[in-house]
Amino acid sequence: MRSHLGLKTKMTLQCLGVLCAAALAGCSPAATTPATPPDTRAADEAAILKMDEAWNQAAATEKVDGWMKYYTDDVVVQPPNEPRAVGAAAARKGIEALFALPEVKISWKAEKVIVARSGEMGYLYGDYELSFKDKGKTITEKGKMVEIMHKQPDGSWKCGFDMWSPNAPAK
Repeated sequence: MRSHLGLKTKMTLQCLGVLCAAALAGCSPAATTPATPPDTRAADEAAILKMDEAWNQAAATEKVDGWMKYYTDDVVVQPPNEPRAVGAAAARKGIEALFALPEVKISWKAEKVIVARSGEMGYLYGDYELSFKDKGKTITEKGKMVEIMHKQPDGSWKCGFDMWSPNAPAK
């Protein structure tokens, strides 16, 4: 009987050893490290550039709703010589004031688009031109801008931070 218990004990210990080895192998860092996601930066940069060009065209139509659809709900807008606008409602008021200028025209061109390796955020910078009438005289402002973009759950991009500043005082 004693040899029979010894065989059972030996088999139990062997099974426990195999189970422990399997458990330890499952806990190793190599087994739990997720695969590196594909690098989509080039495609994301192209998508942001395309979105920004569409936004620029929406601005040319002078429609606030067309402009606002490119902002996130929690957007922060920092126009020159104006208070910071936080959130879509505050940003809308500022954009409405911009479009209320007589014969306003605004356009911009991205110079560079950069996307984070994670693919969740990106930014662009470039130049803009704004003109409007003031007492019959055309006022023109040229400057620089930066936009921070956030990838949306559907894969599209929206602006979460928008800032522009003139190169010189408006003339």
